[in-house]
Amino acid sequence: MYDRTLWEATPSDTFIFKLDARTKIVLLAVSAFSAIGLDSPRSLFLLFCLTLILHAMARSSLPRWRILLIFLLFGMWGSMVSQALFYNQEPRTVLACMVSPAAPVVGAWTGGIFLYREGLEYGAVQALRSGIMLATGLLICWNSDPRQLLRCFMHWKMPYEFAFMLTIGLRFLPLMFHEMAVVLTAQRLRGFEPLKTLAPQRLVRTAFQTLFPILARTLRRAVTLAFSVESRSFGHGGRRVDMTPWPLLQKSLCLLAMLGLACMAALKTMYALQYNGIAYFPALRNVYDFIVMWM
Repeated sequence: MYDRTLWEATPSDTFIFKLDARTKIVLLAVSAFSAIGLDSPRSLFLLFCLTLILHAMARSSLPRWRILLIFLLFGMWGSMVSQALFYNQEPRTVLACMVSPAAPVVGAWTGGIFLYREGLEYGAVQALRSGIMLATGLLICWNSDPRQLLRCFMHWKMPYEFAFMLTIGLRFLPLMFHEMAVVLTAQRLRGFEPLKTLAPQRLVRTAFQTLFPILARTLRRAVTLAFSVESRSFGHGGRRVDMTPWPLLQKSLCLLAMLGLACMAALKTMYALQYNGIAYFPALRNVYDFIVMWM
């Protein structure tokens, strides 16, 4: 996990890596907006499975699959458990009682802690949303040359500072994990055992002992980078960068994807008008049913 090569883009002959940088950016944007706009668990699950299929098409290595699964499982577990415990909407169905209201101190203070079915369902939807964006982001990070992304941003006349910041973020991701590996290795050589005890005081002290050196080393690299770009007259002057022609098939598919997003927004708006009693069209009853089922 701390090997920086796991986080850097690896040149390959896969279909995903060979996609145009503009196609990848549109794919990321469409995936993010779809994850936010969709409310149906069925559609979110299908979109989540599609992102995993894209990882398989990119032939991600086993360590990368392991990293992806760890992040997904921890994120989904945390989202579902937290929502199941602290869901406060009505109606809600109790699945289990974690702390009885009659329990001393905690029970009287909280009124009891329960596990709610509706909270699990709501947490699963939020977990799918975050999982889709995480999986798509890692897919782009692992299969894109940051230089090509920078050229794409500048070709679209994005402010140079923003484009540079985004690509530097991709560059710093592997460096951050490399710095983490260096700090943990150095502390292990000094007898560092973070999980020797689960006492809260020791865990807090361990977190400070680990995070501060990582933060210091990362800031040192950031300062070095800042001096470097300033010494080279940071800025671009607004000149547009030319790129190779966008493949017609990829461009057409991206336009269709964006058109699909626009249609989804229109349908969601139409359903919101019907739901709030503003405008209802009886002839579109089947369309409303489709929106409830899949959107």
